[in-house]
Amino acid sequence: IRVVICDEVDRYPASAGTEGDPVSLAKARTKTFHNRKLVLMSTPGDEATSRIAPAFEASDQRHYLVPCHACGHMQRMQWRQVRWDDGDASTARYECEQCEAHWTDGDRIAALQSGVWVATHPGRAVVGFHLSELYSPFRMVSQMVAEFLGAKASPETLKTWTNACLGETWKEAGGD
Repeated sequence: IRVVICDEVDRYPASAGTEGDPVSLAKARTKTFHNRKLVLMSTPGDEATSRIAPAFEASDQRHYLVPCHACGHMQRMQWRQVRWDDGDASTARYECEQCEAHWTDGDRIAALQSGVWVATHPGRAVVGFHLSELYSPFRMVSQMVAEFLGAKASPETLKTWTNACLGETWKEAGGD
């Protein structure tokens, strides 16, 4: 097989019956091609068992940087820059990490048009990409905040929100 696409690899079982790790098996099937492609995609799961997290760590780790409408600073959109007032999701906004300008959802979506992928480790042979829901033009920041406020009620719902909304692995409390 020259091209293998593995989707939701963090949901794969640990072993494909008696044959071992399913991702390793898929990769082995590409050995005879000099121009092979192996694509791994997934919403991450638990940090301890994630397949996608170590694959991304081994890659060139590309992030999509977008410009601030006020100062032009190129930045990776991150949850720590989301602000809201007194538990009120309707006041949610994104804030520039440099000039602290408030972005409307329109500003955030417009910034996507001028963004660029930048590799954290440009010398690495494997290409890897990461995005969170902050990059989705179909999600409003107020929706993400409302879901976060509701998800904080239990570790299981917060885990789902962290995995699905932020695209980050979940680390069990008390691990290290």
